[in-house]
Amino acid sequence: GNVTADSGTAPTAGGMSAFLASSTANFGIFVGSGAPTVTAAQGSLYLRTDGTTTNDRIYVRGSAAWIAITTAS
Repeated sequence: GNVTADSGTAPTAGGMSAFLASSTANFGIFVGSGAPTVTAAQGSLYLRTDGTTTNDRIYVRGSAAWIAITTAS
């Protein structure tokens, strides 16, 4: 089946949870406009709705900060 979460809520600036994946606090996939500011566990992903270049569309949470992932196009 499909998982739908917060489908009636527009993404917020800095991020909001879209899918929390385990019992680890704040571990999951987050979405939002602008650079991520949401508090998340290491290894979480952030999908940016307004990213326009190869280095501002998706981020992974490192041990101390969000890290931009560079995409091919």
